[in-house]
Amino acid sequence: MTAKKQPKSDPRRPAWKEFRAFCNMLAGDPVLMPLKDGVLDWDSVTRDTLTKISHWSDIEIDDMPRLAILTDSFARFIGKGEDASVVTAWRDGTPEIRQIDGEPCIRAVDLIAEAIADDVSLEEMLGLPFAEPFDAPKEPPSKMRADLDALAEKFEARNTPVAANDNLPADERLLPYLAAYGGPNAIITAGALFGAVVDGVAGQIRIMDDGRALFASRLASRYITLPVKPKRLTATRFSLRSSTAIPQREWLHAAHYMRRFLTVTVGAGGGGKSAHAVTEALAMVTGRPLLDPYGPLTKPLRVWLINAEDPADEIERRVTAAAIHFGINAEAIGDRLFTDSGRDQEFVIMRQEGRDTKVCEPMIADMLDAIRQNQIDVVVLDPFVSSHEVPENDNSLIQRVAKAWLRVADEGNCSVELIHHVTKGNFEVTADSARGGGALKDKARSVRTINPMTKEEAERAGLDDPHGYFRIDFGKANMVARTSSSEWRRFEPVSLGNGKGLLSAGDSIGVVEPWCWPTRDAIAERAAAERSTLISDVPAETLAGLKTRLSAGGYKASAQASSWAGKLVAEFFDIDLTIKSEKRRVKEMLAAWIDAGELEIVQLQDAYRRVTPHVKPVAAPPV
Repeated sequence: MTAKKQPKSDPRRPAWKEFRAFCNMLAGDPVLMPLKDGVLDWDSVTRDTLTKISHWSDIEIDDMPRLAILTDSFARFIGKGEDASVVTAWRDGTPEIRQIDGEPCIRAVDLIAEAIADDVSLEEMLGLPFAEPFDAPKEPPSKMRADLDALAEKFEARNTPVAANDNLPADERLLPYLAAYGGPNAIITAGALFGAVVDGVAGQIRIMDDGRALFASRLASRYITLPVKPKRLTATRFSLRSSTAIPQREWLHAAHYMRRFLTVTVGAGGGGKSAHAVTEALAMVTGRPLLDPYGPLTKPLRVWLINAEDPADEIERRVTAAAIHFGINAEAIGDRLFTDSGRDQEFVIMRQEGRDTKVCEPMIADMLDAIRQNQIDVVVLDPFVSSHEVPENDNSLIQRVAKAWLRVADEGNCSVELIHHVTKGNFEVTADSARGGGALKDKARSVRTINPMTKEEAERAGLDDPHGYFRIDFGKANMVARTSSSEWRRFEPVSLGNGKGLLSAGDSIGVVEPWCWPTRDAIAERAAAERSTLISDVPAETLAGLKTRLSAGGYKASAQASSWAGKLVAEFFDIDLTIKSEKRRVKEMLAAWIDAGELEIVQLQDAYRRVTPHVKPVAAPPV
C-alpha cells in the first residue's frame, strides 16, 4: 500500500520499534490480522488472509490494533512442527496465541506463551544462536536446517570425545544431571553424559567452558541450556489403571526381538549362528514364517544385517541361497533389507589404547542417522567381538560396550541383536557359556543358545548322522513365559549355479530351515522298520534252532544279566559283544523278533527263585 506522509512525531514510529523487538523475540514476521465488524476475525485467519508488512510506513494508525506476529517452521526449535504456523495478536493486555496452519502442535503454542511469560527470546530460552532480525533477508527452511546441521558439527568438533583414563574420576559436575536427566542407559564417559532424556527426547549433556550445562539432541536438532541446579530426584506415585490402557510391549519377531532392547544369540563357531541370522532376516523382511511352519504371517520389518567379518560377496551368496531355497523374489524383499560388511565399513563402538577407553561417538551418530533415515526396525550384528576393542574378560568394560549398543537400540527405536561366540570346549552351551565377561548376558533382555545335535539325540530321532542339525533354546527370556522346549533347525545345501564350465557346479551354500522332531509313533515305526531289516535274511532253520535253545534255557531279557538272551544270539551269529555298535545290533535283533511275534518276554523264576523277565519263543496257538 502507499503510505501518506506523516509528521516526525508520528505515533507509528515508537510503536513499530517496540513491535519489531517483539517480533524478534518470537522469531516471527510482522503481519496484519483481518477484521470483521471492527474486531479480529480469527475464524478467517489463514496464511493467505494475513497481510505481511516490513516497515512502519506500510501501516496506518488505524491498522495498529491489527498487528500480529507469524511464527512458523518450529522444527528448528523442537524438532517437529515443520509446517506449523502460530499467530500472536499484538494488542493491549495478554497477547492472543493460536495455531492457524499445519499439523496440530501444542508444543509450538506453549513455546510462544513461555517466551512471552519469561520475557526472553525463543533462541535464548532454548539455548540456540540468535536469529537474524525479522527484516533481514529470509532463508528457506532447507537452508535453515543446513545451518542447524553445521552448528551441530561445530558443537561436536568443539567437544570431540577424548580417551578417558579409567583411573580418573568422572566429571562430578555431571553427576547431578545424571540423577535428574539420566535415561535407563545413561553413561558418563569422555566428558559427557550420554543417554540423557529431556522432555522425552534423548541426547547428551556437556558442561561448557562457561559452566553452562548444554543438552544437545541430533534427533531434534536443538540445544537447551539446563538449569544450574537440576530438578531433584523425586518418587513417582503409582496409580493403578486398567490393564488394557498399558502400552503393549513391542515384540518384533520370534518372541526374542523387541524394540528398544538388546538381545543376544550365543553359539559355537560353525554351529549355524550366521546362517540362522540370514534366514531369520528374510523371515522378518518378508513377513513369512520361514522358521516356524505353523506361525502366522506378520508385518514385514526393515532389517539391517551386518556381518563384521565376511566380505560383501559372501553375505550376498548366503542371502541369495536362502531366497532361492524359500522361493523369495526381489519383490518380496522390497527395500526392507540392508546388508553391510565390516571389511568395507567399521562398526567398532568402543576402542581401547593402553589403559584408555572411549566410546566411538562418530560411529554411533552415523549409525543412528542411518537407522532413522532408513526406518530400521532390527539391527543384527555378527559377531559381537568385532564391534569392540576392549578385553573380553573385563566385565566393567564389556558392560560399557553393552550399554553403548543398548543406547543405539533406545535412541534408534529399534531392536539390536548381537551374535556372540562361546568359550572353547565340548559342552552344553548355556547363557553363561558366552565368551568373556557375563555383563553382556546381564544387559541383554533375551539370550538364545545354539547347540548341535548329539549322537544320542540323533539315535532317538532315528537319524543316521547328527551333522547339520542343531537346536535353539532360550537361555534367558525374562519378558516372556516360555512353555515350549527346543526349536530345531537343520542345514539344507543350496546350489547357486554360478559355476564356470562343465567341471564347476558353482557354490553350494548351507541354508538353515526348520526341522521338527518326529513324534514317538513315527520314531517307533521307523525303528521297527529298521529292525526288521536286521532279521529279514535270517534262515528259518537258524531261527528255529535259536528258539529251541531259548525254550530250553533260562535266558533273561536284561543285558546286564549273566544269562542275557543276547549272548545266545551273538553265539549263533558270531557277533562280538565287546563292540558297542554290535551289542546294539543284537538288542535290535531281539526287539525285531519280538515285534514280529516270534519271541516274547515272560515273567519266570530264575535259579534263585526271583521272578524276572525272560525271553522265550511265542507259544504256538492250540490246534
